[in-house]
Amino acid sequence: MAKRIDYVDVFWFVPNLIGYSRVLLSALAAYSMYYEHPSVMFISYALSELLDAADGYYARKLGQCSKFGEVLDMVTDRCTTTVLLTYLAHLYPSLALVFCLLISLDISSHYMQMYSQLITGKTNHKQMGAEAHWILKAYYTDRRVLFGFCFGNEAFFLLCYLIHYLPVGGWYYLAVMFTVAAFPIFVVKNVINVIQLYESAKDLAKLDAAQINRDVSPAGPAKKASKI
Repeated sequence: MAKRIDYVDVFWFVPNLIGYSRVLLSALAAYSMYYEHPSVMFISYALSELLDAADGYYARKLGQCSKFGEVLDMVTDRCTTTVLLTYLAHLYPSLALVFCLLISLDISSHYMQMYSQLITGKTNHKQMGAEAHWILKAYYTDRRVLFGFCFGNEAFFLLCYLIHYLPVGGWYYLAVMFTVAAFPIFVVKNVINVIQLYESAKDLAKLDAAQINRDVSPAGPAKKASKI
């Protein structure tokens, strides 16, 4: 008979321990960002993003997938990206509105996706049904694609931060080159966010329409009356 676990045991799952280390690294990155230690910020932020793949890998390998871990992962992702984009708005005032809109798109699309998936009975926000948009299927069902776009998107933001501090020279031009290379990934990732937001809104609206139609159908009042 399998040993029963307590909720405290979930907190000690290996992927969740990795998640806590991501939170600490993200906090260090935020501190280094605002106190202008760009090298520490770059390393800690990059490590946090790399560990984003590790927690999912060990969750599946060890059979330690959890709702808590899933939400911890998403909240950490949204918070770290928001902090970085907020600071980029400070570094590049002329693009502040763009960064604010990107924050809004990132948070709203992922929240809407998670809510719509869970309310329709999916086990997590990455589970795609047969009716899902083909782009979202390709994005969420292949973990290599998912990691590549997420990492490339975050790398673009991180490099935008780094080139602000690098003196003009070899490292500066190398960083600019990688930033340009990451730009198409950033564009596609945010197009995916737009599609995700629309598709999730559509799924919720379909649920609303179905519920309203059931409530106003002739059989609806009769069914309710029969229960009295």
